This record gives sequence, structure tokens and C-alpha cells, in this order.
Amino acid sequence: MSPFIEYLIKLSVSLAAVSLFYQLILRRLTFYDWNRWFFIGGTFVSFLIPLINVNQTIPDFPVKTGGTWVSNIPSIHHINPAATLHVAQTQSHTFSYETWVLMLVWVGVAVMLGRFLLQVVFYVRVRKHARLVSSEGVNIYHLEKNVNPFSFGNSIFFNPDLHQPEDLKNIILHEYVHVRQKHSFDIIWSELLCIVCWFNPFVWLIRYAMRQNLEFIADRKVLENHVDARQYQYLLLKVAGVPAYRIANQFSFSSLKQRIIMMNKGKTPQIFLAWFLFSLPLIVLLVVMFRKEIGELTGQQIAQLTTTKSLPKDKKLVHIAGMIMNAETNKPVPGMTLKMTYNDQFVKTITTDERGFYYQKLVVPKIDSTHGMKIGRDKKVSISSHSLSLSYDGSAFASFSFGDLRTWDALHEGAFPVIFAVQGPMPNYRTEFYGIEKNVFFDSFTGDNVREAIYESLSKKLPNYLTEHTLKSDFRKAYPFPKEVITKFRNGYFDRKKELVAYEGQINFILNGKTATYQQVNEAFQDYPYELNAKNEFRSMRKDGFYSQIAYMTLPLYKDAAPAYVVNGNVGWKNVQDFDLEILQKEPYFLDGFRQIYGVESNMMPVKGEIRKVALFTGKLARYYDPESDRIWWIETRPEPEVFERPDIAAK
Repeated sequence: MSPFIEYLIKLSVSLAAVSLFYQLILRRLTFYDWNRWFFIGGTFVSFLIPLINVNQTIPDFPVKTGGTWVSNIPSIHHINPAATLHVAQTQSHTFSYETWVLMLVWVGVAVMLGRFLLQVVFYVRVRKHARLVSSEGVNIYHLEKNVNPFSFGNSIFFNPDLHQPEDLKNIILHEYVHVRQKHSFDIIWSELLCIVCWFNPFVWLIRYAMRQNLEFIADRKVLENHVDARQYQYLLLKVAGVPAYRIANQFSFSSLKQRIIMMNKGKTPQIFLAWFLFSLPLIVLLVVMFRKEIGELTGQQIAQLTTTKSLPKDKKLVHIAGMIMNAETNKPVPGMTLKMTYNDQFVKTITTDERGFYYQKLVVPKIDSTHGMKIGRDKKVSISSHSLSLSYDGSAFASFSFGDLRTWDALHEGAFPVIFAVQGPMPNYRTEFYGIEKNVFFDSFTGDNVREAIYESLSKKLPNYLTEHTLKSDFRKAYPFPKEVITKFRNGYFDRKKELVAYEGQINFILNGKTATYQQVNEAFQDYPYELNAKNEFRSMRKDGFYSQIAYMTLPLYKDAAPAYVVNGNVGWKNVQDFDLEILQKEPYFLDGFRQIYGVESNMMPVKGEIRKVALFTGKLARYYDPESDRIWWIETRPEPEVFERPDIAAK
């Protein structure tokens, strides 16, 4: 692996750690300024961590003295190229893998950089046509375009004709906070992160969280200036929209619900600042994980083929086996040549037999027990870290690859696959993979002939794999362009991507919080011809790869306060102590003004001890919030002024 790709991988892991630390620990705290510096410092340090080699900064510790907690953490190894491989062979492998990866990375960087520069050009054009009306400390520009207020650098932009005079004061105050605290630096830094690491989904989460946190800061500063919180929240709703200039701080924001919740949330006690100290052990953990092993192994030492039954103590035996089937004929594919690589290093080719079966044993080094993985209290096993891969690059079938990435062979992780290869270099659908997990096989294996035992295990499972593959294949032929959100075909359910999501009787469909049939789901989206996005569809996956539940949503998460004529006579107050929370699992309800829908992300279950008031809306009032419901629960855990869009209802 080239040093640059290795650096990108380590950088991606570090940035993922920053994102997860924020999402799991810091996101619910109100230390917005601290969160801001955590993002800036954490992402900056992430670029430095992969460059640190702990072995060069820590003195030699003899292995015989007993490993510390550091030695129990598996490291990412760098394996030198095999001295016995021909140069042409190494270059060919590198070009087909690393070169294409690097090209893809740089193309993505170029596209993202072009996107960023385009935003800069748009901003320059807007500023050129804007009219400067004030330059006292902060430049204020008036626009004629129909865009939402925004700020960048030392300037604030807005169209005065689009807003009431009483609203402009709070708008300018909000943007003034962005300007004085130099939030544009954070915005530019997050954009640069996305340019360099565009392929890392955690970077996009960091970018979103950084922007959201800046809005939290601005909202808090506005409210600290004695601005009426309710009126300010109304203002947010009025100017909400999609940002016109991604490099600018804009007065609108997509996550209005979260902003309003954080505005109404009490300040976190100062004692919880201690959570930020846990970022230091996280840095140490990453540095140790990325250390290089002293005395790196050569390819000749790590890749040896053998049939020897007795192995040296420093070696480990790995079994590579599987079956190749023709996706069109459902027959075995004999004579297919597969290329085997170990830690990105070519080892040899393997050919399937007349049964479409392949098998090979590989001897790899075993890490010293002081670098083992601890299991239970005292038991420690030695493990060997390796990346095995098989690939096909011929012309008769579409290219595919299968790998046991970072396999811990002492624990028998990975799988023995059954691969349905698709004929032709340009297939209409993807290669399908099935198989049995290695740990499941070895837990029940008691014989001596591993090769035939693996084949027998795969053969027993093959009829089930063939049945499912045939179901998928026949569906693709019958529905080349599925029109429905869910199509029932024989005993399976398929989505618009032609993916088998579940079998009949193994999945629940939820529509707007209620159990529904797939026909009802299709009817709800009959005028929506596109693939559903994350706002409309929420899936729950089982361990077998199918889905146990798919929830769909067509309702808005909030509405304006109900008018008086639908409120009268349609509110029934309930005793909080006697109220059973289980009913909220079956019936629709609002929590502090926001619709909670079972099965989707907006499904916050209140804590019984935090509930202040419970009301049941019926009749016209219930149908105002949901035309399909005759009763809706209204739950309040906050004081009345803090309940969003609370109707004029008097508690008994």
C-alpha cells in the first residue's frame, strides 16, 4: 500500500473518531463555544496523528517484561513488497488497484475544489452588485435579489424589502454574532475538509455539525440580548430555506426543530466540561493504533503456500475456499481463474474445479502473544492480522472481488462465499455473494478433511441460495423498471432499486406511525415516481441482511397552532399519573409541539416523570393535525410558553 493511501485511511479513521465523539458525547451539551474549538482542534490534529510514529518517540521496552495496555491494541501494519516478485508483476497489480484509487481521489478533490471556487465566484458577484449602506466596524450590504440574509467575513447581506423592520433587528443581530466571532473561518475550514476527504461520510457529518453548532452559538447570543424567544423562533420559521451560498453563514438552517429544542434547553452544568478531557485518551488511542511494527516483515516471509500439517509456532494456517456459480444458468463455473492477494501483494492464481469449487491453504505469520487480544479475564490468544482478497478480471464474466479484510484468523472470522458470477463485461445487475461464516463452520467442524467439509457445508446451503437468486433474477426480468415503492413478487418484497428487502411474513410496514400493508404504502406514494429518500423512509435491518421493518412518512413534523373554532369541545385532559405510555406506541402524538411518528427518527418517547400535561385531541382538532386521525395525543414536558405552536387550550 502506498504511503499516501495509508495516510488517507488513517486520516479518515481519525476524522471518524472526532465525529463519533461529538455525536455520542458532546452533541447534547450546551457548551457550544467549547464544541466549536473541539471541531477545529480535533480535525486539525487528525491531519497530524497519522504522521506520528510512537516507536520513534518511546524508548525500547523489552517484550519479556509483560505488555502494557498499549500492547493489547492491534496496530495497522505496513508490509514491504515481496523481494521475490517480478517488477512487471508488481507494477501491473499496483496500476490496477492503487493507481485507480489515487486517480479517483484526485478527480474527486478536483470536482470538490471546483465546486468551492464556484461558490466563491457567486459570492464575489453578489458582493459586486450589492449596495454598501454601513461600514462602521461591520459592512452591511443591501441586496435586490430574493435571497435569505447571510454573512461572510466582515460583511452582512440582506434584502430589506423581504423583511419587516422589527424582524431586521434580530436578523442583523444574528448575523453580527457570526461576523464578530469570525465564523466564516469555521465554514471555510469545513469546506476544505470536504474537499480533501470528500469520500469520507464522517467528514460531511462534521461539516453539518460545525454549521449547526455555529447556529446554536448565534441563537444563544441573540436570546442573551433580551430577545423574546417565541418571536425569534417564529422569525426562524419565516426565513427558513436552503442556503444560497454554502461558504456563507446564512440566517436559515435546515434543522429548525433541533435549533428550537436547543434554545429551550437549560444550560449544562459546568461539571460536564470534564467530558472534553476524554478527547485526550482518544488521541493516544489513535496514535497507538497507527503505530508501525518494528522489524517490518517482507513479502517472502508473509506469503508461503504449504501442505505441511505441522506448523512452526510463529505461523498460522488460513483456509481460502468458496464456490462460483453462473448467475444465468445456476450451474457451477469450472476452470475460472482467480487472483489471490495478501495484504495487497499478489500470491498466486487459483482455478475452480469441475464443481465450481476452489480451495487453498495459506501460511501467514502469527503475532507474538504479547500482541494478542484479551478474551475474558485471563485468557489471551495470539492473532494474525491480514487482508485476503480474491478477484476475477477475465472477459467471460463481469469482474468481481471478494475479501476478508483485516481477518483475525485465530477467531476464524471471514466467510466461505458462494458467488453468482454475471456473464459479460457489462452486466445489467451486480454480482451476488452468499456464503457461510468461518466461525460458524469451525465451531461445528470435527473431522480431518477441511476441504471436503467446506464443500459439503456450501452444498447443503446451495439450494437455498439458488432459490433466492432465482427469485431475484426472475423479478429483474419481470420488473425491469419497478413503479411501486414496494412490489410483492412471489414470496418476496422488492423496492424500486430491485433489492429484495424481506420475505413475506418477516417484515412490518409502518405508514405515518401505523401498521400498514405494502399496498397502502404504494397508494400513499402513488404520485411520487422517484426513489424515496431519508426523509420519507426509515429501515431497520436484521442480522441476516434483510429488513425487519420499514417505516414511511408523509406527514409534516409540526403545524401552526390550531384555530379556536376547531379547539372548542375537542380537548380532553388526562391525569398524568394514570397515563400509560404504552399507548404512544400505538397512537399518534405530539411532544412539546412536534409530531412524533413511530418507526422514524422523529420518535422521541417522553419520560413519565418529565410529563407536565396530557391531553387527547379528538374530532376536528385531531383532523387538523392529521386528516386521517380522529384522536391525537398532546404531551407537554415543558412550560406552556416553551411548547412550540401550542394551541389556545386551558388545562383543567
